[in-house]
Order: sequence, then C-alpha cells, then structure tokens
Amino acid sequence: MSASSKASTAADIFAALTAINPFEKPPIVREQNIWGESFPDVPALNAVASDSVFEAMKKVQAADSTTEKVTSMVFTAERGVGKSHVIRRIRHRLQATSEGTFIYASADKYGDLDYVDALFQQSVAESLDQLGSEGVSQWQEIAALMVARAIRASNAKATIPAARDLVGKFDQVYHSSRAKNKDLVSNFSQAIRRLKPNTDLYLLRAVIWTLSEERGSLAVKWLAGEPLSAQDAADLRLPVQRQAESERNASALSFVCKILALVSEYKPLVVCFDELDTLVTNADGHTTVMMILDLVKRLVGASDQFEGGNGIVILTVVLPDSWRHFNITKNASSEKISSYGKPISLVYLNADTTCDLVAVTLQKFYEKKGLISPTPIYPFDVEELSAYGKGKPFPREALTWLATQLNEKLPSIVDTPVDTPSSKERFERAYEGAIAQFEEINLDSNEPTSSALSFCFQKIAELSSTKDQPIEGVIVKAVEAVTPKRQNNGWLSFKIVGEENGEPVAIGIAVLQQKNGLSVGAGFRRLLDTETFGLSRGCLVRCRDRKIHRNWDSYAYYQQLTANGGEW
Repeated sequence: MSASSKASTAADIFAALTAINPFEKPPIVREQNIWGESFPDVPALNAVASDSVFEAMKKVQAADSTTEKVTSMVFTAERGVGKSHVIRRIRHRLQATSEGTFIYASADKYGDLDYVDALFQQSVAESLDQLGSEGVSQWQEIAALMVARAIRASNAKATIPAARDLVGKFDQVYHSSRAKNKDLVSNFSQAIRRLKPNTDLYLLRAVIWTLSEERGSLAVKWLAGEPLSAQDAADLRLPVQRQAESERNASALSFVCKILALVSEYKPLVVCFDELDTLVTNADGHTTVMMILDLVKRLVGASDQFEGGNGIVILTVVLPDSWRHFNITKNASSEKISSYGKPISLVYLNADTTCDLVAVTLQKFYEKKGLISPTPIYPFDVEELSAYGKGKPFPREALTWLATQLNEKLPSIVDTPVDTPSSKERFERAYEGAIAQFEEINLDSNEPTSSALSFCFQKIAELSSTKDQPIEGVIVKAVEAVTPKRQNNGWLSFKIVGEENGEPVAIGIAVLQQKNGLSVGAGFRRLLDTETFGLSRGCLVRCRDRKIHRNWDSYAYYQQLTANGGEW
C-alpha cells in the first residue's frame, strides 16, 4: 500500500468479506482453467519445477544436434498438491512473453485408449487453436511466421504485417487473388516449401488456411484428423481423409510429428501430458498411465523427424506411485520419458508460501471490490499462517481451512456491534455477492453454468412450491447424471427426467461455451445421440454472442437438434 493510500474502513472490509468469502469452494482445476485466468498463482510455490521447464526450453533451442532438439521431463505430484497451477503458470508465461508455443493433452478426455494417437492429434489441433500471445490463435501465429519468412526470402525489404492484421485481411486478399485466377494459399505454400523442401505440402496448405476467418475452422478440423466433406476438401485442396478409425490412429503419430516439427521450426514448443490418473483401460487391460507414457516414449523416439528449429520439451505429470510402478516394470523406457533428468517432485505449501497464497487471493479480491486493506493478508496475521503452513498442507486443503478461519474472524473485524440487517438488506447483499461471483466466472468454462443449472432443477424437483408444476409443459421429477459415462466423457452436463403430456421424458443438457468448432461439434454429437444416452431430446446452453458459424459442422448439428424438437 502506498504512503498516499488510505486503508478502507473495517466496516467496508467486513461487508465485502461477509458477502463473499474469497476462500470458499476451492477450485478443482480443469482443462479450461489451464488456458484461462481463473485462479491466483503463487510464484514461489514449485518455482523449481516451472523454472526447469524454461531452462530445458533454452537448452533445446541452443542445441546443435537433431537428437538434442527434443527432451522430456516428468513431474510427480500427489492429488491436490497444485500441479495444474504449475502447468497454468508455464502456459501463462509462454503466452505473455511469446517465448514459445504450448500444447496441453488432458488424458481424462481420452475415452478409448485403443485410439490414443488419434486422440492426441485432436489435443494438438485444439491446443494450437487456443489464443496465443498476439491476439490470434497459436495456429495463426505460426502461419503468420511462415508467411513472413517466405515474403522476406523473396524481398528482404518487404513490410511484414502483424499476425492480427494478416488474419483480418486474409480472406479479402484471397478472394481478390482468385478474381485474378491466382491462388494465394498455393503461392504461399510453394514459397515456404522452397525454403523447407521436405515439409508436407498439404500440412503447409492447412496451416496457412488457419489464417482465414471463413475457412480456418475447417483447416483446424482437417489438422485434427477429422474428415472434411468432399466439397470442403476440394475448396481447400486438401485430401478428404475418409479412413477407418483404426487407420486414422495408425497414421496419427507420424502426422503429429510433422506438425510438431513445423511448429518448433518457428517457436520453442512445450507439450504437456496431464490427468493420467483415470481408471480407463484399453481392450488389453492397459491403463491410461501405461498408454500415455508409451506414447511419450514413441514421441521422443521419433526425434529424427524434428529437424533443426527451436526444440521441443515434452512434460508428463504423474502420481508418484504410478511413476514408481512404471519405473520398476519398464525401467529402460523411463530414460526416454524423463531424459532431461530425474523426475521433479512437486511440494506442498510451507510457512512462506501459505502467506503468499493468502496475499495473492485477498489482493485480487480487494482490488475487485475497490478496497485497500491495512496489510496484504488482513484479517490474518503472519504468525497464525506460518504456524499452519509448517504442517505442509495441500493448496486445496489450505483454502478450505482459510475459508473456515475467515468466517470465524469476521465478527471480530469491527469493534462495534453491527445492526442486524433487514430482510431487504440481506437480499440486496446476497444479490450483490452473487453478481460479483458471476462476474468472476470464466465464460470459457462450462462448469459454473452446469453446476448452477443442475442445482436449480434439483430444487425445482424437491421443493413443494414448485414440485409437479410444469415448466413449458414439462414436470421436472429429477436430475440425473448422464450414462454411460465413458461415451459421454463429460460433454453432456446432466439430464432432466420428468413428464410431458403424461409421457416420460428425458432431456439432455449440454453447456458448450467453447470457441472452437471441434469442441462444440464433439458436444453436439453427444447431444444428438439420444439412443446411447437414453434421451428424448437435447438442449444446448451457450451464450448467444458465441456464434455457431455456418461453416462449422456444429451448424448442421444445430439444425438437426431443432428439427428433432431440441432447442438452444
């Protein structure tokens, strides 16, 4: 706090903390949080781990030999110790500084492990479709660098547009060139291939097409290994790729290696495998951990495909017991999976980092409320936090403890008694608190909306005032989880079970806030699969300003949804 700043009154701080306890409901970090800004970071916590990734990036970038351009490392972490926070820190720094490109492969999305290579290809395509450091997707950043290098090769003095400007003008310039019987994408592809003769021409075309706002989503779909319609493939001059799923999986790793080699040619690359502790097994009984570690081994073994460039760091996060078991049974393989050095064990909180966690959480809270606290950790003190931190708690465990402690402290924050608020005042306070919490929700996340809707429909089914009262003709009897879980893989949030015109009905609810067409399409396919999930119809929940573009598969799915009685 600066000398000229004046601390807020105890009454104002008391009111804010009473309305919202910033430590309540500690977040379970999910994939969308890795890409978003949904939790505070404590830089000192596991700094050794995150710093080691950045050091490995520098090493592979400076390496001369091809084999040294790829390295692998392992973090071992117990559940709740904060490994996803470390991964988020790595992603955030790469995005903020433009130091590299980030790929996140969450194994809990891999429902059928017999097709793990094809599923990883989808993770690569979807990750590169996330926002990069220049206000465009990571695909578009790489495409812009490719185009810039090709332009400079032919004219060293040429003015190179920024990535965002290139994306904004691409479709206009493309249509203008077509009117002159020229193909902008072909011209760029051929110019780039002259610099890198061994690069796959179709891969180059697809990556350049990501610059298009009209057809970029189709290019990303193709890069993910999904087939295009004959017309779309012809428009983009890309192969249709109508292969059986087993054939796609067999060729996926080779194509992924080509993608990684191309991306690392322009920027250092970090590939992170996470959430390996799922209970899924493949047809041969192999677990997720075994299948992902085998995939990492094969990726590292394909290092001869990564020619020159800025290097690749492959990071895998596993439970300590899982790593010990793998290391005993597959000892020779572990050297490839952790070639950079011994696995790094993520640590718990201590006296100092507990104080840091409280400080960053409260700082974010007070800033949002326009308040100035007398100390960074007010109303806590260093002694009590340090004493608790010496017990080395998990971060999530610590947040639960802090929420309880804060509630106990609230009455003592103000010396004078506080008048009991009226019903109207209590309602207004609760309303303001709810609005503030809503403003903090990451709109890219499906989880808050899903949880809120599920809770509300459960109350409708339970409360006597609403029970058996129809809502748009449907009497809500219960809210149920969607089964089978493996096929759903978390895409459908829940289903509403009830009666409509005297007949049983089951309505599937899917909250799909994702911005890329691949993810929205994956959710839609479950929503339309009424037979597998025992649904009468489906309901999409999605912000209206998040358009479903006409060139997405999702647009046809949406039309099919409404034709079958579903709605948005």
